Amino acid sequence: MKLAVNMSKNKIFWISTLIIILTAILNIAYTQDISFTASAPKVLRAEEQFQLTYTVNKDIDNFTPPNFGEFRYVGGPHTGQSTSFQMINGKTTRSSTYTYTYYLQAPPNAGTYTIAHATATYKRDEYKSNSLNIEVVGSGTQSSQGSKQDKTVAGSTISDGEDIFVQLVADKKTAYIGEQITAWVKLYTKVQISGIDQQFKGPNFVGFYQQNVEIPQTSFEREKVGNDIYYSGVLSKVILYPQKSGEIKIEPFNLLVEVQEQSSRTPRSIFDEFFGSPVQRKRINLKSKPLTFNIRQLPGNQPEGFSGAVGHFEIGASVSETNVKTNDAIIFRVAISGRGNIKLIESIGSDFPPAFEVFDPVKEVRLDKNNDNRTGKVLIEYTAIPRHAGHFTVPPFSLVYFDPLSRTYKTITTRSFDIIVEKGEGDSTSVQISNLSKEEVELLGSDIRYIETITKLKRKDRFYFGSKWFFSLYILSFAAFIVVLIIRREQIKRSANVVKYKNRKANKVASRKLKMAQRLLKQDKKEEFYDELSKALWGFLSDKLNISISELSKGHSLEVLQTQKVNIEISDEFFAILEICEYARFAPGNPEAEMSGLYKRAEKVITKLDQKIKI
Repeated sequence: MKLAVNMSKNKIFWISTLIIILTAILNIAYTQDISFTASAPKVLRAEEQFQLTYTVNKDIDNFTPPNFGEFRYVGGPHTGQSTSFQMINGKTTRSSTYTYTYYLQAPPNAGTYTIAHATATYKRDEYKSNSLNIEVVGSGTQSSQGSKQDKTVAGSTISDGEDIFVQLVADKKTAYIGEQITAWVKLYTKVQISGIDQQFKGPNFVGFYQQNVEIPQTSFEREKVGNDIYYSGVLSKVILYPQKSGEIKIEPFNLLVEVQEQSSRTPRSIFDEFFGSPVQRKRINLKSKPLTFNIRQLPGNQPEGFSGAVGHFEIGASVSETNVKTNDAIIFRVAISGRGNIKLIESIGSDFPPAFEVFDPVKEVRLDKNNDNRTGKVLIEYTAIPRHAGHFTVPPFSLVYFDPLSRTYKTITTRSFDIIVEKGEGDSTSVQISNLSKEEVELLGSDIRYIETITKLKRKDRFYFGSKWFFSLYILSFAAFIVVLIIRREQIKRSANVVKYKNRKANKVASRKLKMAQRLLKQDKKEEFYDELSKALWGFLSDKLNISISELSKGHSLEVLQTQKVNIEISDEFFAILEICEYARFAPGNPEAEMSGLYKRAEKVITKLDQKIKI
């Protein structure tokens, strides 16, 4: 009886302990999901007012702001909450975000100031936000009054007072051949931008191996330039590897932008004065300044095995099997990771035993997208087949590279591999080898050959030509030729009148383009949507009226539409949609509902024109 009671108590004890452990693990996993961050402009003008926002993804129990120090408190906190829903694989998840916004004013003196972390309490646990370093510069009144002080961006000098400019910037201007350089094309502005040339290709990097880095949609943030503040945005980003020494000059490049400015015309009525000057758009062709790189030659004491790798790397290796039989494949995998010209690493040093038949290596490069392709890994696979039995040692794999930081050549190696090869089935070689030369191994392999014992013979007097299979294939081929000829003649007949053919296919071609625009609409790609919609409309009109794209214009099209007795309302609707597509690509906003409505209007007007135009 006592034994049963003790067993029952032990069972309850272990169950309780397990429940406590599981609860603790769940609590830890739950609380680890808390995100608590602070955000504010990185650079401010003296005495400028700004917003300091704290964001947390849980409904916290208590929030304690920090001491704002030199920053003067203006107001707050203003609290807010937003909720979003996301469906993945049929499962809907809900997430909420809570914000605490303070209004502060920057100190009157220039310098770098720190705002300490805030504190939040959630289920008796305390969390801290990140601290912020904010730089305060002069108010910039001299710039607004037309002062011409100089300022520097990536080593290039521009004059103060420029409201917008474009520039190529780089993380370094002095490097060795093969050393990694990161460069950005950045746009700096003080004025409102309504559009940027979508066909912009960037500068020509002659003398460099160029690797483009994909960037998200351009967003602008404050940046200090000299003693002034601009809004800067990255238009493109590249990783460069110099291929020659000396001075390499990147020539200036042009960028077409569209800006908004207040019209300076004289008001024509009291309403113009009351509502202010209207906004007009202006296109500006910006030209960058040249940027010169000083590329150094690599030191002359290059060790044996150096093939041009520059950077900082690590190496490791593994093998698929260490105990195999003759003629079985062995795969040696070598991984090189680090930062540098990793894509240019082709092979590494290693001496396989002569008894191994080694195939060309297979290379795979994996770049770290989270680090903007600055780091990565190259995987090299060697496939080797031992042709003879024995005990072999595969020497270490090695990589020789140049380290720009220490300005020295370095060699990194893997471990060696001991491979035991046993005689396999069907191997007539009874000799085991381990230290023969390659010439001796080849001679040994040629002394003993495997004799094939099964031989298939054919009668000499039997020929395929003239057989029943030959005549059957001949007849089928001739019949297929006749069928293809008839189908082709029918197609030529139907397409003889090119004008009618294009007219008949115009609606189908436009429908395909509209479907592409619909997919872009669902992906929220605004500029691509309007561009594809415009192509669908112009392409339909070109095919329907038999007018080449180069000769297609609004005036010419209206004349042809009038000859086809198309209602003026339909024509006006068609060109109104085209005009919206032209300007909407650069216009801010444009919600999905407005874009969807424009898509439906385009469908209707194409259908109406297809019914009216008969050529």
